[in-house]
Amino acid sequence: MFSLPRCTLAVLSAVLATGLAACSPRSAEALAAGTSASASASVPAQTATPSAPPAAAPVPAKKLSKDQAIGVLMDLPELKAWSDRIEKNSKGQSHGALIEFDAAPFEHKGKTYYQFSFVENTPEAVQRWENFLIAPDDGEILIEDQISGELLSLARWRKEKQPLRRIR
Repeated sequence: MFSLPRCTLAVLSAVLATGLAACSPRSAEALAAGTSASASASVPAQTATPSAPPAAAPVPAKKLSKDQAIGVLMDLPELKAWSDRIEKNSKGQSHGALIEFDAAPFEHKGKTYYQFSFVENTPEAVQRWENFLIAPDDGEILIEDQISGELLSLARWRKEKQPLRRIR
């Protein structure tokens, strides 16, 4: 199995985030506001097959750092299952990862959110699967609808989009 050092992943993610930012329905809004895309990488988390129904996102006792927010997102059963399937289907050549979509906080309804994209990182390219927002103050997770750009709650996303069906 081939693995990349953390610093290599960070550089790769920084280069790719600029291209991924243009894929978002919110990208025109961000460009109009004068923000730019930048990235920070996360190392793919150890994953396991979910054994229980997905739970709501945990409510943090204190403000989440970006690294803690990445951990919360990578602990979601959907992202664990997606990461497992990507690695299994590619025989370890591809990995699921989170990259920071934009370093500038996103404001929505008076709340600030970190912006991340879950991507499939292959030797040839990176494919964005979903954009996630997570509020550092209370851990609220929103998912951007890829067609409309509407922000969905975690519960609504699970109900309407049924993300675990994506890997079956």
